[in-house]
Amino acid sequence: LTEKLVLEKTKCTSLYGVRNINLWGSSLDDVDVVQRMPNLESLSLSVNRLASLRVFARCPNLVDLHLRKNDIADLDEVRFLVGLDRLRTLWLCDNPCALEPNYRMRVIAMLPSLLVLDGDEVTLDERRAAETMP
Repeated sequence: LTEKLVLEKTKCTSLYGVRNINLWGSSLDDVDVVQRMPNLESLSLSVNRLASLRVFARCPNLVDLHLRKNDIADLDEVRFLVGLDRLRTLWLCDNPCALEPNYRMRVIAMLPSLLVLDGDEVTLDERRAAETMP
């Protein structure tokens, strides 16, 4: 993913102005440029080839992150999202990590500000259960 492509797609004049971008199904495996978008709030990268969530740790204003159908195999990658206090919606289903035991509870435990995971609202009961996870 290049700065030029992002600016063409969003019609912004700089990465600073990018708040929302949809790059669904773009066969991307490198999206390092997103860490240079400090005002990015909504990002759709579903149906790509991403294997890590590390780059998103530098996107403090993310509210919605859509990553369905990528190559994220290790659920511990979610730790890179822990500092994203504004993150409310996350889609990780259809990644290999979503098959891990207690997937939903582990994600909810790591991301207490999350309101929606994989299209389903995080319930109070789920949040309570996640708080008691080891």
